[in-house]
This record gives sequence, C-alpha cells and structure tokens, in this order.
Amino acid sequence: MQTLNNKIGNKAPFKNASDALTSILFLVLSSILLVGCGGGAAPIDLNPPSNSNDTPTTDPVVTDPVVTDPVVTDPVVTDPVVTDPVVTDPVVEPTYKVSGTFCSCGPTSQTNSSINRDTENLDYLDGVLVRISWADMNPQAGIYDWSYLDEQIGYAEQRNTKIALAILNGPYAPTWLAEEGATMFEYTLRGNVVSLPLPWDTVYLSYYQAFIEELGARYSGNAFIDLVHITNSTTNGFEMQYTFNSAQITDFETAGYTEELLINSWTTIIDAYATAFPNKPVDVEVHPVFFSDKIATDVVDHGLALYGKRFGVLAAWWSEHNAKNVYTSMFTILKKVQKESFAGVQLVGAVSTGLNPLTEEQLAAALQLAIDNGFYYMEIWNNDLANTQLSDLITSNDNLIEAHTAVQ
Repeated sequence: MQTLNNKIGNKAPFKNASDALTSILFLVLSSILLVGCGGGAAPIDLNPPSNSNDTPTTDPVVTDPVVTDPVVTDPVVTDPVVTDPVVTDPVVEPTYKVSGTFCSCGPTSQTNSSINRDTENLDYLDGVLVRISWADMNPQAGIYDWSYLDEQIGYAEQRNTKIALAILNGPYAPTWLAEEGATMFEYTLRGNVVSLPLPWDTVYLSYYQAFIEELGARYSGNAFIDLVHITNSTTNGFEMQYTFNSAQITDFETAGYTEELLINSWTTIIDAYATAFPNKPVDVEVHPVFFSDKIATDVVDHGLALYGKRFGVLAAWWSEHNAKNVYTSMFTILKKVQKESFAGVQLVGAVSTGLNPLTEEQLAAALQLAIDNGFYYMEIWNNDLANTQLSDLITSNDNLIEAHTAVQ
C-alpha cells in the first residue's frame, strides 16, 4: 500500500489509454473493498428471500427455566391445648327406704276395709297392707272399677298413713277370663273348689298386663301408695307358692307346667308392674315352688338386674323357725337382696288369733331376727297390733326400725 500511495501521490502520467483504464478499475475495486471492510452503509444480504409461499421460520427462543429454591419455613410449634376432662358426678341410684310397721289387715271388699278402726289410733303404725281382688277392680273385660282403692286412699289421707298395695290374683282373678279363652285350672283351697288361670296362658297374661297398665296410669303418682307387691296367678293369689296335693301337681304338669314357662310369666308381670309404677318400689313374695328354688332365684335375679334398688323381696312365711329350718334358701335370698335393695317380712301368724298361732316369745324372736338382718319393713297381723298386751313389744320394735332407717 505504501508503493501505491507514493505512485498516486506522485501523480505520474499514464503511459497510454490502457494504463489509464487499468488505474480507474483499480480505484473502483479499492473503494468497494473499503466499504465492505467497515464503512457506514448496510451490509448486502447475499441470500435474499425466495419467491416461494413458505413462511420463514425462526428458531424459538429457548430460555432456561428460572429455578428458585423452595421457601422453607420452620413449622410453627404451639403447645397443645390441654383441657381438663369433663368430670360428671356418677349416677347414684336412689335408695328406697321401704320400712315401717304395717298392718297385715284383711282384704278390702264390699263388706270389709283393709284400713279399719281397730288400728287407726296406733302411734306405732306406719301403714296398712291393702289387698283388693282383681275381679272386683276389673268386673268385665276392658271395664275397671276403681271405687275400692279410691276409698282406701281416702282413708289413708284422713289418717295420714301409707299403703302397701297388693292385687289378689289366682282364685281372685275375673271369671270372665275363661269366656275370653284363658285356660283355667281347678284345685282345692281351704276346703273349697276354686280355679286360677294358668300363669303362662297368653290370654291371661294379655288381660293382666292391660289391667296393670291402667292401674299404674291412675295411681302411680299417688303419694300415699308407698309400696306395690307384685302378684301372679298362684294358689292364694299373693304368695309365690302352689299348695297342691300330689294329684294336683300331676294335673298342673299335664296342663303344661315347666319351670321356664313359670319364670317367663313372672318376669313378664314384673316388667309390667315396674313399667306401670316407674317411681315406686316394687317387690315379690318368695317361696319354693314344688320344692325347687329355681323360680324364686331366677325371678329375683331378673328384678334386681333390671330395676336395682327399686326391686325387693317379701317373705310372707316369716318366723324364726321358718327362716332357720324350713325356708333356709329363701332366707338366703332375702339377705342377698337386702344388701342390694330391700327385703321385708310378713309374720306367718299371730299371737292373738289366726291359722298359725305364735307365742309372744316367738313373735319377739321373729321381730328381732328381722331387725338383725336389716329387714325393716314388717307386716304384723291386725289382731296383734290391736292387742294392748303386745303394745310395748311392738312399740319397742318400731323404735328400732326408725333408729336404723334414720342412719341409712
């Protein structure tokens, strides 16, 4: 380039036309080269678009994904909320204080009143056993006559005394049951031919349950009814036993008797009474049945399991001799039930009169044995209650009852 510049700078003359043309071409090419090496004009695209209809494509812009570290935050730890457990008081089953000196008076009927004048002024008398026959209170199917019991309650209000209620069943059941289809069983009671509905008969049970329901609907809230004795179709309609001779026992078995059927009859009736009188204590008299303890044991277990302290037992055979020598297994049942609920006694006889006469010493021993075992409900026959010679003994016994029950 230095030689070229010198030559141009010196402006030597051309030798001929050919030299001049060569110089011109050299200058033009030099200019073009100078422009291509960095001049200000736009570069020439050596690959212009073709005349095809294809849309020119460009590679997509690929960018690396933005990777960010996850935000890690420490967990918020809070102390657990500790609340004191809700403590509720245990359900305490009410205790029924079934106690007192009650009169084992005669049945209420058209001609007799259980609450009578012979015993109305006795200071030690707490209540009266009121026995009324089912037949008198239910003279026709679905028809009820409450006049007998209403009258007794009226007397109780006047005297401010309690009532132990018992519906006499068995031979005192309505005779119309046979017309309704119940099977009746004939036997001899105290020299008389009588009949009772078979206790497992479904017609009998249906009508008796209906009666119990009506009885409870009318009297369950009565303040003067202190205790309800549960009764079934038995020999005398009050106690659990059947006093049949051997021939009658055979006939009873032929009629279908089994222990299971009788137990089911009793539990059905217990449930009916307990339902009809939901706020009253109820009990059942216990006796061996045909020398077996199973009926009494199973029936009592049923009552205790379902009704607890509201269910008790009664011994209508009570004397020291019977408890220790005749009905020892029933005595055991009484002691067991007394620990769980209550047990009561009815004297088997009286000093003054009756079918089973007692001496005064035997009466005193029977009363003391009851006290010793916590049997504070006692039914004493009205003749003894009205006997002034026994007043001190019965008064002393009643004072013991009150002293013991006051501690409970």
